[in-house]
Amino acid sequence: MKNIFLILYFAFLFLDLLFVNFKLFNKRIFSKTLLMPILLLYYIFSAKNINFLLIFALILSFFGDTFLLFETKKTYFKFGLFSFLLSHIFYLLTFLISLNFLKEGVPFYIFIFIVPYLIYGFTFYKKLFPEIEDVKKEILIYIIVISLMSFFTIPRFYLFSLKNSLLIFIGSILFIISDSLLSLQIFKGKVKKNSILIMLTYGLAQFLIISGFII
Repeated sequence: MKNIFLILYFAFLFLDLLFVNFKLFNKRIFSKTLLMPILLLYYIFSAKNINFLLIFALILSFFGDTFLLFETKKTYFKFGLFSFLLSHIFYLLTFLISLNFLKEGVPFYIFIFIVPYLIYGFTFYKKLFPEIEDVKKEILIYIIVISLMSFFTIPRFYLFSLKNSLLIFIGSILFIISDSLLSLQIFKGKVKKNSILIMLTYGLAQFLIISGFII
């Protein structure tokens, strides 16, 4: 059964990329919105131990996907932003709990790896600042949370298998790339509306993070 959901996930992801590429945005209600429910079913049928924090993260991502289909309306954009913010918080909590809140002998020098995230966050926020108008605080909080979410995948390399840790780490980086591209598209207009990179990196990010908790 899990293989069926795996095939369906990538089939719908491919379909959504086609809709984006050919500017059939109104059709995405049938492709983008089904991705997270399918991935959730894939996780449930594949995982030996169900983590409900991950389930909440995927459910919130589903709401985020749905709201952001109507991103041109400020209210829906804010709902989408808030949904993904909560989703990242649940991912962050999942990573922290799996690390026993860093009480499992993770070396202190691991915190040096937070420097690239600080540089990214400061630089990207400064780049967006002139255009983000009434969502400056929300965007700042979002950047901080997604950076922390990704950073706390790094200590996992000391406690879990390389394959497990690498999948989750790469997934978190792809999430940052996807959200950064989406922000550049919405606020700066520097990414084309029909660019498939946003959805491709997002779809792979979610899949890799979930896969890291299955293997």
